[in-house]
Amino acid sequence: MIDAPTSPRRVPISPNFFCDGGGYLLTSSSLGGSGLDPTVLSQTILDSTPATIEPLLRQGVCIPLAFDGDCALDRSTLFVLGDLTEPEQSSWLGRFTWKLAIPCGKLVLLCGGGYADDLVHAISGRPADQHYEVFQVIEVPPATYRVDVYAYATSMTARIHFNDNPDNQDFDDLDDAYDEAGNPTLVSYIIQLSPLMGELPLPGLDEQGWCYQFRRTGI
Repeated sequence: MIDAPTSPRRVPISPNFFCDGGGYLLTSSSLGGSGLDPTVLSQTILDSTPATIEPLLRQGVCIPLAFDGDCALDRSTLFVLGDLTEPEQSSWLGRFTWKLAIPCGKLVLLCGGGYADDLVHAISGRPADQHYEVFQVIEVPPATYRVDVYAYATSMTARIHFNDNPDNQDFDDLDDAYDEAGNPTLVSYIIQLSPLMGELPLPGLDEQGWCYQFRRTGI
């Protein structure tokens, strides 16, 4: 189990974040400084193909992430700006890597991304609906970042793809993912932002153009 210390540069996902689906959109409040209309972008996400998503990825506008089931990032995800701790760095089982342009200094994680009203709300500066948060905004220094999403032993990704004994795993052990103060007691995923250094290989895309491949440790 990974400890989850909190600091100004380590932000846990909100306990009220809820994604009734397997897709999440990482973007920024300025949509990467692209000038795109959010209703146009949401329609592109809804009708996505690799040919329409690849230009958005290359510009750092957004990262559509697909998981194997609902609520993958809910409750036990940590945002980290900067370096991981040694235990975090040594114990991840899978990693996804790409880049994101955040010239506005506001990182956005949104459930889905194909509904215009949700995307418009997420980038508007208005708070999420209380008790039903489909997005979260994290303030970061304006920059274009390398984005690594790490999957740990308790993650859906690791349980399905990287676990040698899936029948021995208990999927109910996330019920107490937060302590009484609202801090996470375990971490299944870390979304890390770090300085972008050089070119990155384009991630693999599924038939809809969504990013889905987590590479195993050492690959």
